[in-house]
Parts: sequence; C-alpha cells; structure tokens
Amino acid sequence: MQGALDRLAKAQGALERGWLPEKGELIGKTVSIIAGLKDVLDFEQGGEIATNLDRLYDYMIRRLSEANRNNDPVILEEVSGLIREIKSGWDAIAP
Repeated sequence: MQGALDRLAKAQGALERGWLPEKGELIGKTVSIIAGLKDVLDFEQGGEIATNLDRLYDYMIRRLSEANRNNDPVILEEVSGLIREIKSGWDAIAP
C-alpha cells in the first residue's frame, strides 16, 4: 500500500510540473499494485470484505485511468485517500 501512495504522490508532482509521460508511468505502476492486491483476494476466506475490496479496487483502477486521461489531480488525491483508509485498516490489524 505504501508503494502505491508513494507513486501517486510522485505522479501528482509530475502532473504539477507538466511531466506527463512520467505521470502516466507512475499512475500505471499504481494501477499494477492495485491489480496485484485485487488478484490475491481470497473470496472464500474473505467473504463480504473481499467482495467489497474487489469492488473498491476496480473503482480505484477506473478512477486512476480517468485521472491519467484527463490529467486530473483531484482524482489522484481521491484515490490516495482511499488507499490511506485501506492501509490504516490493515495497519490496525497487523500483528
């Protein structure tokens, strides 16, 4: 999760500087991280939580694609906020 947050922060900076190819690459890496999290969801053990995370990961991937297409910093911040919330939940239950 931290890797996704770091890449989104860098993408935000690249967008502000007008470095659009770098922004696109960083958003792409973030999408790959989220897709990887989505791929390892265990629906049998995770039940409703896994289903909800699956939907949320899909939503974040769609929003990041939109942010990349439209160079929209607001969407990048929205997705960063969602990732921070998920991360704080995982951090709270980590041993």
